[in-house]
Amino acid sequence: MARPGRKRKQGVKRTPTGRISRAGQRDHSFDRGSEWVQSMRAKYGEHYNSALGRAFVHGLLGEGQEANDRYAEAKRFGRLYARLIDQDRYRCALDRTPRGNLAVAVDLDQLEWEQDQQRWLMDAIDKIDATGCRPFFDQLLGAAYTDRGPYWLDNLLNGGKHPADVAVLNAALLALDAIVPARPSRILVA
Repeated sequence: MARPGRKRKQGVKRTPTGRISRAGQRDHSFDRGSEWVQSMRAKYGEHYNSALGRAFVHGLLGEGQEANDRYAEAKRFGRLYARLIDQDRYRCALDRTPRGNLAVAVDLDQLEWEQDQQRWLMDAIDKIDATGCRPFFDQLLGAAYTDRGPYWLDNLLNGGKHPADVAVLNAALLALDAIVPARPSRILVA
């Protein structure tokens, strides 16, 4: 006589408790992504998912400490811009947590730090806008160019050296250099 209840599913081995059996299966706890993502990771490491990161790994932001400084300041700018100004970020409709800082205790040290960050961002925006190269700089940070692009950067990453592509890169670097703090030059005395 059959047991009452739902019939067992065919083709899937189960434990006596009804759970799917894991005996003889490989561990699938980490998804490495598609072949395209794996090839991009092999080429650019963990910087594959932003135009700025791809330019940094390929050496288009400069060399050594100069490249590191440019990369760090651009990431800081992008992070603050997204948090303080860009409000078109995705948010799950099922997320019911309050938006903004409603009913949150105000920490004066945190408030001061936030104001410092906002002042730095506004100064950086003014400096970048003064160069006249903001559209080219925004292309390095834009969410539209997460996987590919902009076109001129893809050309440079693929070995192209068209003067127009180099000019756009130089314009983006000019805007980026406006916010990178100047490092004091070290003079070594023997």
